[in-house]
Amino acid sequence: MNQVNNEKRPLKRSKTGLETEYMLLDSAGMISNRVTELRNKIKAVDPSIDVHPEIGQSMIEFGCYPDVNPENPALDMIKSIQVAHEICEKHGLHMYPFATYPGHFEPLRVQKPKYELKEKIFGKPKVDITCQVVGFHHHYTLPKGVFDAQNKEVRLLRKSKLERTMVSSYNLEIAIDPILTLFAQSSPFFQGNHFAKDTRVVVYRGGKKLRYMDGAYSKLQQLGALPPYKQTATDLLDSLRKRWKRWETEVKKADPNVDFDEMYPHKLDIGWHPVKLNKHGTLEQRGMDENYISTVIAITVLLKYALKKIQRDFVEVIPADFGISEAFKIENEIMYIPPHSMIRNRFQPWSAYVGYENDQMHEYAKRFYNFAKSVTPKAYQKIIQPIGDMIEHKQSMSDQILKFAKRKGYMDDKDISQENAAEMALFYAKTFPKDLEKTKDLLEKVGNV
Repeated sequence: MNQVNNEKRPLKRSKTGLETEYMLLDSAGMISNRVTELRNKIKAVDPSIDVHPEIGQSMIEFGCYPDVNPENPALDMIKSIQVAHEICEKHGLHMYPFATYPGHFEPLRVQKPKYELKEKIFGKPKVDITCQVVGFHHHYTLPKGVFDAQNKEVRLLRKSKLERTMVSSYNLEIAIDPILTLFAQSSPFFQGNHFAKDTRVVVYRGGKKLRYMDGAYSKLQQLGALPPYKQTATDLLDSLRKRWKRWETEVKKADPNVDFDEMYPHKLDIGWHPVKLNKHGTLEQRGMDENYISTVIAITVLLKYALKKIQRDFVEVIPADFGISEAFKIENEIMYIPPHSMIRNRFQPWSAYVGYENDQMHEYAKRFYNFAKSVTPKAYQKIIQPIGDMIEHKQSMSDQILKFAKRKGYMDDKDISQENAAEMALFYAKTFPKDLEKTKDLLEKVGNV
């Protein structure tokens, strides 16, 4: 890898982008597999809309144009989703705004070579999981000079503050992963059963730390679990190489005839873990549930300005024992975060299973929110308010869904019937457009300030 020294170069204005995924419902509130039909109709209305299918035939994903100001990609995203909603209305379809369908359904996988290969490696039950959960991904441009856009790989710089900000940004996103997943959680049911506040995190990542060995990545934690902190860029790049080699070994074992370099031309293609460096030159946070767009955009804004603070002011993010009680406090350009063992072994399962009911988890989430709010421009205060309200009332979307299900008599202990699940899913799908419109109005006011 090329070694360059661009210490004197000014920082670029990093852009923010996001991707959102939704499940498709029919008029009865059951899962629909008409995603290809919907996508074709969306493209016929507006070919510029960034919309494409995912691994499951009931899943649809929207992208947007990244921008320095977060309201611009957010508005672009909302416009695309509203077009899709209008088409859905005409054809008896609905987009479900949360991360897991509450009832049971047998997923149909999209027939593509890379997905067929995954099924050979993981087995059908675990690939089915990846077809039964949806999330949203946040992108933030890597610091200037650390990414080679032509070769789509990370550069190793020499004694560079820019390189250090990349490592600090990466470590911060790992430290706040349990917080972000708590803010976004909307999946209290998986296949008709309630066993966690964030079942998506549990069944997708799996593994011993989350006490779920049937998870999609339980046996390949290197590729799908929350990664450890990195001390240096060399450590970070070394982990990328090891991950790439591990996947190559698994692919060759499953199918020796696969042209690995053709299927995965870039090392940064590899990995489905919550925090990763992306081949598009972004730091990608991909561990969060899908949720109402108001929550998605609130998290997007908070994360954007938290990362901007780290990168623009060259803040070193360092784990320390006192990083638990003084998390996200900045002194002499150093921010302290908890040890990784605390993040992965305590905060991660607390967030997934009990959420705000755990006092330490609640306090940890509040500390990050207060820090991020303090560095977010006042123009966005109404945009981020949903997270402030959530912390004040100790209620995530999962908590609200569970309360609704209990109040309506939908739950039988930990289970929900198919009929009740469909009715509840349809109720929330019909509230989605109102949230889109309300959030759009707030964002347009920000743009006019």
